Amino acid sequence: MFRKIILYAKVARIQALLMSVLPCILSYVYCTRYYNNTNLNLIAFVFTCISFTLFNLAVNTISEYRDCIKGIDNPNSPGTKYRLVTGIVPKKNVLRIGIVAFIIASICGIFALYYSSFHLLIPGIMGASIALFYSEFPFKLKYRALGEVCVFICYGLLLGFSTVFALTNNCNVVDIITFIPGGLLITCVILANNIRDYYFDLRKTNTIVTKLGLKKSYVILYTLASLSFVINCILGYYVVLLSYPILLISLKFKGHPKFINFFGVLFFISEMLIISYLLI
Repeated sequence: MFRKIILYAKVARIQALLMSVLPCILSYVYCTRYYNNTNLNLIAFVFTCISFTLFNLAVNTISEYRDCIKGIDNPNSPGTKYRLVTGIVPKKNVLRIGIVAFIIASICGIFALYYSSFHLLIPGIMGASIALFYSEFPFKLKYRALGEVCVFICYGLLLGFSTVFALTNNCNVVDIITFIPGGLLITCVILANNIRDYYFDLRKTNTIVTKLGLKKSYVILYTLASLSFVINCILGYYVVLLSYPILLISLKFKGHPKFINFFGVLFFISEMLIISYLLI
């Protein structure tokens, strides 16, 4: 039973949920430091975090299902080992996980509204809509080369506002900007993934990489990653510069199957450095 759970977790890319959890931790630590005289609304915050994380799970599983059904994934695709195309788990089961995750996420979002205020309604609807239509009819945003845009909106803007507001019933421009660097790095992870899959996605689906080509995509990738460092330094989080060598090392691995891993690690270490700085 345990092995089966682990297998489903790998197919659902459960490790990607860390990209939702870490910003939530950052939000809590950030608010305890800069809103230290405020009574933090932990109930609304927890429901908001659970909702966002489950929306992420819903997107991952339903997107995986659609890629398999549409024939975008094949046995020769990068990272095929734990993809539905291998048949290691039933396709419909993964779709069911996505649907259940979406429903529970929506319920948690309603509870977050109940314990906070209607100000969370707009980002909640936006986040739910992006999760629902990321790979689903009628918009199918992912297949219209809007995957990176959707990811940035969710992680660079909506997550920061929602979690800070849920905790404090307040949110200013600086609060939102604080989460933009992390959103940029998560966007880089998606972009690096599409760069890796470029030759497999060509003629099968639309991504920003298939539209612009590899050269321009690399320029955008490193521009976004560098911009995250610039914004963090403007905000005074110079500690993130300790992770900058990871970006430089990644230049030597362009075209390598593990290229995407550098940006996942870069996001993780950058977030942890900021969290540690705020705690200290």
